[in-house]
Amino acid sequence: MRRLFLILTLLSGLMLAASFLGPFHPAGDTLAVFRPFWAGAMVVGALAAGLAGARRIGALALILALGASAPMILGAMRGAEVPARVDLTLYSKNLLASLADPAPLAADILNSGADVVLLQEVSDTNAGILDLLREVYPHQHLCRFSSWSGIAVLSRWPGDAVQCSPMRGMAAMQVAAPFGPVWAASIHLSWPWPYAQGATVRAIAPQLAPMQGRVVIGGDFNMVPWGYAIRALGAAAGARRIGPMRPTIRVWGLGWPIDHVLTSGQGSTEIRPGLGSDHAGVVARIGF
Repeated sequence: MRRLFLILTLLSGLMLAASFLGPFHPAGDTLAVFRPFWAGAMVVGALAAGLAGARRIGALALILALGASAPMILGAMRGAEVPARVDLTLYSKNLLASLADPAPLAADILNSGADVVLLQEVSDTNAGILDLLREVYPHQHLCRFSSWSGIAVLSRWPGDAVQCSPMRGMAAMQVAAPFGPVWAASIHLSWPWPYAQGATVRAIAPQLAPMQGRVVIGGDFNMVPWGYAIRALGAAAGARRIGPMRPTIRVWGLGWPIDHVLTSGQGSTEIRPGLGSDHAGVVARIGF
């Protein structure tokens, strides 16, 4: 039995280590999605191996597993980081392409008092939400990548410049806020490897790089907070992820935190209901 426990510890440890290789190959980020499971299996194997007599190996494996898990545990425990003042309120939402009635969601966006709205999966079916919001958010930039995968930035303030990524991934608008210009980017990444998430990150990171200064980035990243894709895009724009780690979608019966807000400022986030979508909305209150 001790050999079996050691094999479990070794295999889960190898998968856990490989989950940190996202900077070298996008498959690393695929493994990173399941990092809590690799770490959990390694902890179980280490404890069982220790009880079976392999105490030194078990203790070392336990320390490594807990060390690798620390950022995830601390992120889940982190509370709201309320900024000293709120300059901008942001609402980010994957609409769900098949959403037939966007009116309840539009009402929630309006009630949030958001200054900037970032939307993903703006489709032929749900595009009516743009008209529902146009009176309050007259400055709208939509990148139409296909009939289901549009990405949009809406603002109550004028937009000075706009961008679309060369492939589905980003719509961006420089907003003329009362306190100065702010780049707002709406993100919708593909699923991780073997899908095109890595290629999407490589395509849009150079577009984010010139957006220095005040930046807000939000959307459906299809990646957990500890994945390399999040860090790569944040580093490109000089932004960091804000808010605690909270599930925003349920897959296989489990909650996954894959919708995020990054900013060059400081801020807090609030999870909003699905309102007909399979994704929760994220409201961020940001100070620069």
